[in-house]
Amino acid sequence: MPKPGAGKAYGSSPSASAKLIVFDLGNASGRVSLGSLEDERLRTEEIYRFVNGPSRLGQRWYWDVLRLHAEVMEGLRRAATILGEAPATIGIDSWGVDYAYLDASGAVMAPMRHMRDPRTDGVYEAIHRRLSRGELYRRTGAMTIQINTLAQLYAERREQPWLQKAAATLLFTSDLINYFLTGLRVSDVTIASTSQFLDPARRAWRPDVLSDLGLASHFLPPLVEPGTVLGPLLPEVRSAAGLGAGVQAVAVAGHDTAAAVAATPFAPGRRAAFISAGTWSLLGREIIAPDLSDASLDSNFTNECGVGGAIVHHKILCGLWLVQECRRIWSKTAALDYADLDRAANAQPPLAFVFDPDDPRFLTPSDMPAAIVSWFRDRGLPAPEGVGPIARAIYDSLALNHRHALDDLARLGEGAIEEINLVGGGVQAALLAQATSDAAGLPVLAGPQEATVAGNMLCQLLAAGAIADLEEGRAMIRRSNELATYRPRERSAWETASVVFRSLKAASR
Repeated sequence: MPKPGAGKAYGSSPSASAKLIVFDLGNASGRVSLGSLEDERLRTEEIYRFVNGPSRLGQRWYWDVLRLHAEVMEGLRRAATILGEAPATIGIDSWGVDYAYLDASGAVMAPMRHMRDPRTDGVYEAIHRRLSRGELYRRTGAMTIQINTLAQLYAERREQPWLQKAAATLLFTSDLINYFLTGLRVSDVTIASTSQFLDPARRAWRPDVLSDLGLASHFLPPLVEPGTVLGPLLPEVRSAAGLGAGVQAVAVAGHDTAAAVAATPFAPGRRAAFISAGTWSLLGREIIAPDLSDASLDSNFTNECGVGGAIVHHKILCGLWLVQECRRIWSKTAALDYADLDRAANAQPPLAFVFDPDDPRFLTPSDMPAAIVSWFRDRGLPAPEGVGPIARAIYDSLALNHRHALDDLARLGEGAIEEINLVGGGVQAALLAQATSDAAGLPVLAGPQEATVAGNMLCQLLAAGAIADLEEGRAMIRRSNELATYRPRERSAWETASVVFRSLKAASR
């Protein structure tokens, strides 16, 4: 099994005492943190945060990648004011699937499209006429979801076929930022595995998947493992940021899910599942080899590459996107923060309204509260009205969706799941954590909130040789964070609700 940093290193080994500059680029926001290893504990300090999100032009959705680069440079300048000439390493993680093309000269060829762009609507009907769902899964272990890179490339070939013909290199978001900083065109294997054209067992591209669909593959870059040293910053970048010469970029777990799982403090000897809760809920387990079984395919689980040769076997579920979009609409008429929404939801009785969060209508609605209400009315059901009832319906439905996926996971795994590790921004939503425990009938260990940042740091420490392996890093996570524990209660009502929810999911298949 590959070890972290296996393969070619593009720069010299960084100092084990180097400071860590962490860029965590999320769907809704980006943040920059400074980290260090002190007394066998991870120390972090957030030094910059900025808003991120889609830019819409008519029916098309984009990322403003040039603004993203400007924000990264501002983060580097702020780090430089603190670090001075001190040696440091830099790690970039981001969301998966989305990509940009470089031409032969290294220029970005076109605006970067957003995963929620509707161009991929219905595209798998065409894909599966050429390559069956089962065969695609056997080659890539990837779940079918319309945000996948493969679906985007197929839709793009119909709309803008010249892009793929002229492209020299395809880079995912974290890879692209690394390119801007170092000039190096490589892809971290964790984010490459979100594409649906990578073999997770061999941790290698599957160009045959692309060719069987009539797509080009000449633009696929070399792959690197998390912990690979990419090398120094470009002179112009270092000069503009004011950083010293001893700063090197490291390929961390470029996909934020892989970074979060790397820092998940699984208790030794326990059969645990993870939920990385943010815009999406990523629910699954860490395994040593891909699960390419028919059962895994039928349950629509994906196999992505993790740190240290591991496989992150999980399902992508709708997450706090529902809350984020409701808040966006409600904030037009009233100043509401997430704490306000949590209080409003807590004031409502549980399980009064339950819906399927994965319904396609919730992927890109212009008015999320209206979309939720319409889900009920389309079925002739009473609908939640107002902030509190809708927010409560979201949290309860997300929790029941977690339970539904956990039931699938237990059937695939080696015995029943014993506990759940909840990490990521969703740790702040205590109601979601408690509801998930209630729905699943399992204890939920919540934390760390900044799991992605911590996983990014662990990869940088692996590159520097400051820690020997991931288990040593996870022990540090356990020492460095206090985990909140939620235990199940009100079991009868939640068991009844889970049966109802299961029927809703079956009806939507």
